[in-house]
Amino acid sequence: MIRPHSPTRRGAALLLVLATLIVAITAAATLARLASTAKTQRIVAMHTIVADDLLQAAQPPILAWLTSKSSTVVLAPEATSPLVQVLHDAWIIDAVEHELRITAWDQCGMVPISVARSGSPLRLALPDEVKRVLDQVTISRDQPPGLDLFLAVQHTRVAIGVFPKPTGSEPLVFERAGGQEPTPPPAQSSPAEQPAALSIPPVIGAYLATHNPGRINVNTAAMELVEAALRLAGRGGLEHIVAARTQGRLASLSALSPTADPHSAAPRIAARSNTWAFRIDLRVGMLRRSWWAVYVQSRSTWECVQRLAIPE
Repeated sequence: MIRPHSPTRRGAALLLVLATLIVAITAAATLARLASTAKTQRIVAMHTIVADDLLQAAQPPILAWLTSKSSTVVLAPEATSPLVQVLHDAWIIDAVEHELRITAWDQCGMVPISVARSGSPLRLALPDEVKRVLDQVTISRDQPPGLDLFLAVQHTRVAIGVFPKPTGSEPLVFERAGGQEPTPPPAQSSPAEQPAALSIPPVIGAYLATHNPGRINVNTAAMELVEAALRLAGRGGLEHIVAARTQGRLASLSALSPTADPHSAAPRIAARSNTWAFRIDLRVGMLRRSWWAVYVQSRSTWECVQRLAIPE
């Protein structure tokens, strides 16, 4: 006589099968997730290598710009920051978007950090927020100054940025390989659709020069700083500088006649700069990297004296 299977045994078997299926599905999902994570890590590693290569590739155009164009830079008299767009390019390789942007800030168009800490009248050209942060930072004599010294203060109650960002850039148009049509730029909203302008806190790197020993470029500095520098140097000719910069031409130092004895802390008045800082922004796919590099001219040679990773 054949005994029928017990319902309890059949239920236990079904539970065992169900548990096995759950374990198998969970294992498959885990393996898929691990494979996806490993693939993502490989892609990030590859993009990081490309970004590092692009950083090295950014130096030749920087040196070319410094050699051929930096001495002729003239900014409008209403410019509040000595910012110059050097390069902005984008392209696509193997369906991966690449972007390289290089922006320059004239260190001789800013208040030197040593002068600002000494109580010079040039300090008055700095925003109050920058002066407060400057007074909180300790800089030893044997330590080369750099914007990285201000990163710790950035996280205090003082609302201020450290590394300046490029502004006024046009939307990108990616060039596709193989003669394909470029990706059109995103649609721009009309002025009526634009949000109201917000109050943007000042950025230290746009006002304070870390490697300028005491030189003010009258063709790039904000007019408030130019006026203060001329007063300390006992020089006239502010109207000539405004007129020249309005016309987009270099102001001549020969037109700046002496008007008084120079102050003991007077900066050197110059028509061009020998110290520039560059922000290098790279994008490879979803990976973004940014660096801050300072170049100083020694005779006819430009040398990178500092390079900092921007933690953003």
